[in-house]
Amino acid sequence: MVQTTEALPQGEPNHAPHEAVDLAQTPAGRTVRRIGHGGVFVPADPDDVAEPHESTATLMPRTEAAVRRDLREDRFDATTSFDYLLSGLAASYPDGHLPVGGRLNETRDALMRLGAAMIEPAAAPGPLDATVPAVYTYWGQFIDHDITLNTNGPDDGSGPGGDKALGDVVSDPFRAFRPKVVVRSLHNGRVPLLDLDSLYGSGPRFEGEKDRGTTRSEAAYVPGSVKLRLGRVATEPLGPFSLVAPGDDPQRDLPRSSEPGSERMPLIPDSRNDENLVVAQFHVAMIRFHNATVDWVARHEPWSATTQRELFNRAQQLVRYHYQWLVVHDYLRTLTKPGVLDTVLATGPKLFRPARRVSMPLEFAVAAFRFGHSMVRGTYDYNVNFTRNGPGGTATLDQLFQFTGNGGLSPSPANPLPALPSNWPIEWARFTDKGDAAAFRKARKIDPFLADGLGDLLNEGNGAAGSVRALLKHLAQRNLLRGYMLAIPTGEAVAKELGARPLTPEQLRQNASPELVAALDDLDGTPLWYYVLKEAEVQGNGNFLGEVGSRVLVETFLYLLRLDDESFMRRPGRDWTPAHGVRFDDRRLITTLPDLLVFAGVLPIRHDKAGRPIFRKTKNGYAGHDGA
Repeated sequence: MVQTTEALPQGEPNHAPHEAVDLAQTPAGRTVRRIGHGGVFVPADPDDVAEPHESTATLMPRTEAAVRRDLREDRFDATTSFDYLLSGLAASYPDGHLPVGGRLNETRDALMRLGAAMIEPAAAPGPLDATVPAVYTYWGQFIDHDITLNTNGPDDGSGPGGDKALGDVVSDPFRAFRPKVVVRSLHNGRVPLLDLDSLYGSGPRFEGEKDRGTTRSEAAYVPGSVKLRLGRVATEPLGPFSLVAPGDDPQRDLPRSSEPGSERMPLIPDSRNDENLVVAQFHVAMIRFHNATVDWVARHEPWSATTQRELFNRAQQLVRYHYQWLVVHDYLRTLTKPGVLDTVLATGPKLFRPARRVSMPLEFAVAAFRFGHSMVRGTYDYNVNFTRNGPGGTATLDQLFQFTGNGGLSPSPANPLPALPSNWPIEWARFTDKGDAAAFRKARKIDPFLADGLGDLLNEGNGAAGSVRALLKHLAQRNLLRGYMLAIPTGEAVAKELGARPLTPEQLRQNASPELVAALDDLDGTPLWYYVLKEAEVQGNGNFLGEVGSRVLVETFLYLLRLDDESFMRRPGRDWTPAHGVRFDDRRLITTLPDLLVFAGVLPIRHDKAGRPIFRKTKNGYAGHDGA
């Protein structure tokens, strides 16, 4: 393993790696292309000399060089660090962790069997539907892509002892690393500050501004405008399918490249948001919310937007504030145990004291925040066409992966389409209503079982073979092995450290198959990811996280928001609230995610007397349009 040195003192800054680097090459402005679920940093094609907005490389060459230098020289200049939320458990390694050393292969085998048993059983006990609307699954995925990007990759053999990039769970032989090695070697390609860099990248460049026309993120913007681009869908019905309301609104897809060799590639700062159709449509909604906010600022705050730059900056600030406020007061309040959020809001986050100030907690990123994988359904009530008794039936997971750029936007990989078909825009009303009695419009319960499709991911591992291919496609096994490889403590150890009553062995095994029980019996402790899922089942009936999962999430998010000088929690004078943000024409506030979607023009604002949905409009048409 790599030889490590003592961690740097807390507060070590993350400077730009070189004076000549512009915003397109800093972590906050990085645009990431051609990377999939669980994807990692991969080298660029040396022959890729395309203009920034046309390049299909994961990272641009100078950014890639800076990231490689970080990995090679134990630096954190172009990247940010990971660290352990519970430093005491990391310091006591291997106590409080799954066994290593002579029991490594035995433990790995048990984790593989546990992961296999976590895929949805043929006859699952009890109802699998939660009370939480299905949108929360994919909102969580959008959040994750905004704050983490694993730059871990194959060991390049450089530096003392090699292993600078730690390898991956498919490495042979498999290895589990000491916490100090993980902290020195694992790098995050995002600044984890909930600043929506996955939406904005490095921002637009306006006439007269430095480097206009040379930065990669500019492809996401309408040229010469403060608005983000949108892709178009047809407004004519397709075959036996109906148009999805409002049928005359074409701006309902991600902007996509038409350049040869990169057809259908999303022109957004993080291509992982085109991984499946629901997260892609969520990104579309955020684009439209930004555009609608631009129009609102221009109309209601003209004094703050006398130039294009001022208009963009003010709109971006408001979008970030609304998004961050909703992450705390809608997302966390919905999915965490009652009382936990209010306690940490009152006292402030206390757990995370990383060596470097800008860090992502590993217990969060590698275990607790992966609870959303359990919420993924096998089928969805997606829109008027893909629903029960609709012409297409309910939408399957495979279809949600097919109708993306990587899936060809088509049911047939051999016959890709240039744009999203008119029968596939989402109907958010089927995903967002907490009062909807239709159980099949909810997320799956948070428990240790995953939908069948997550055991064989459609777009993953297709270039590999044999056991490597099988592991890359199996989400549960990958999650468990990654947690073991990166020295994540056991669930029991984390509960004890937090002062929570650990789940009993009987609770950890209730409602489990004999195969799952046998795998747990062969482990000396419970993997934190499995523990968080089981705790949610036991303490929240699968509708919200238990004590351990809730504490890890709340402590992490509030730490990140308090860390960010430009977050809504650091507004001079007092914390920002929606009363200081954009409003509907009737002065109503945006206090829930559905409110945001209505303001963006993608969720009906009301229905007419005949029951037809009415969507928000401005003087220029539907709210959120890009004006192009």
